[in-house]
Amino acid sequence: QANAGRTHGGPVDQMTTRRSRVSRTPKRAWKLDWFLTRGLDIAESRIVPSVAPDGEVLSDLDMVVAKVAGFRR
Repeated sequence: QANAGRTHGGPVDQMTTRRSRVSRTPKRAWKLDWFLTRGLDIAESRIVPSVAPDGEVLSDLDMVVAKVAGFRR
């Protein structure tokens, strides 16, 4: 079975990395951070940008959040 019961959710169009003052990588973004689950119902997933209200980049990695609603049977 190709997907073995797994699905992908969340903001597929958003990257989880960005260039910061301490980055030594080229100017490009990647999607590096994932939550992989089996047997869980995920109520919500989102990416929290690592940018201050004034636009300053605080980190080169954004925070990934997942809210677990329960278990699948």
